[in-house]
Amino acid sequence: MSSTPLLSVIIPFFNNEDFIGAGLCSLFDQIDDDIEVVIIDDGSTDNSVPLVRQFLAERQHPSVIFISQENRGIAYTRNVGLQHAQGRYITFLDGDDLLSNEYLKILRPLLLTGEYDLIDFNYQKFTSIPPLLPTSTETRFHRYDFKHQGLACLHTLFAHSMWHLWSRVYKRSLLTGEFFENDRRYEDVIFTPFQYFKTQKITHLDHTLYFYRDNSQGITRNIKPKDIEDMRFAMDKMISFSEKNSADIPLKQLAALMVANCFGEIKSMSKTVYGYYYYHPEMLRSLRRAATLCRGTAVPRKRVRQMQYPQLDTLFSKIRWYLKKR
Repeated sequence: MSSTPLLSVIIPFFNNEDFIGAGLCSLFDQIDDDIEVVIIDDGSTDNSVPLVRQFLAERQHPSVIFISQENRGIAYTRNVGLQHAQGRYITFLDGDDLLSNEYLKILRPLLLTGEYDLIDFNYQKFTSIPPLLPTSTETRFHRYDFKHQGLACLHTLFAHSMWHLWSRVYKRSLLTGEFFENDRRYEDVIFTPFQYFKTQKITHLDHTLYFYRDNSQGITRNIKPKDIEDMRFAMDKMISFSEKNSADIPLKQLAALMVANCFGEIKSMSKTVYGYYYYHPEMLRSLRRAATLCRGTAVPRKRVRQMQYPQLDTLFSKIRWYLKKR
C-alpha cells in the first residue's frame, strides 16, 4: 500500500499557456509525496510545454509523469492519463481550471478509508478570479442512500445532469476496462453517468473543491456541427443501456432524465449552429427512441412530444428564424 499513490491527478492540456501555471500551483501547493500527477500535453503549439517543464523542474515532486504527444483530442488524451495512472483513486484537473486550497485536506480522510468507490463534490464557475470561500471547520458529506431509496437516491443528480469528470474522484478499480470514446467531445456525458450504475459505495462532499474557468476558448463556447452528433452519441448510449435493462424501472427513470437533458443540449446547439432546430435523419430516429424511453417518466409531456414530433419543432423555429431575418 505504501508504494501505491493514494491519488492520481490527471491533467490534460492544450494551448493553456495563460492558465496552466496557476492550475498546477493550485495542486502542487498542497500535495504530499503520496499524490501522483500525470500531465499530458496534447500537441500544444503555444508556450505551454516550456512553462510546464520549468514548473516541474522547480517543484521536483517525486511522483510526476509528463507526456507530450501529437494532438489527438481530449478523449484520447484522457485515455493516456488513465493508462498511466497508478493511484488507488483517480481524478482530473483541466489545464485552465483551479483546485480549492482545501481540496486535499477535505478529500484525504475519505480516500484513506478506502470505503467509497465514487466521491462527488461541488464546483463553482469563475471568469478571471476565483471566489473566496470561507474556511471549512468540518467535513460535510452524506452517502447516497441506496439502502432505503434504491436508485431513486440518484434522481437529483440525473435531473441536473452535471457530469463533469473533474468534480469527482473515482476508485481506480471502478474504472477497470473503462475508456473515453476517441474523437468525441462531451466525453464526460458519454462516460460519467454509467459509473453511478456500477456501485452503491458513493458519497457526496458538500464542499466547493473545484473552480471551473469560463474560458472563451472552451468547448461550450465554440459549438460545431460535430458536437451535436457527439451529444446524440451520448444520448443513444444511454437509450441502448436502458433498453438492455428494460425490466429495471428505476434505472429507466434515471436514464430518461439524462436523455431529456441531452435533447435539451441538442436543441440549444442546433439553434446556435443553424439558427433554428435542425435534426438530420439519424437524429430523428434517435429522438423517436428517446421519446419512447421518456414516455411515462418524470420527463414533462411537452418535452416528450417535442422528441416524438421533432419536425414540428423544426418548422416553428424555422419560421421564427426567417421572420427575424426579414
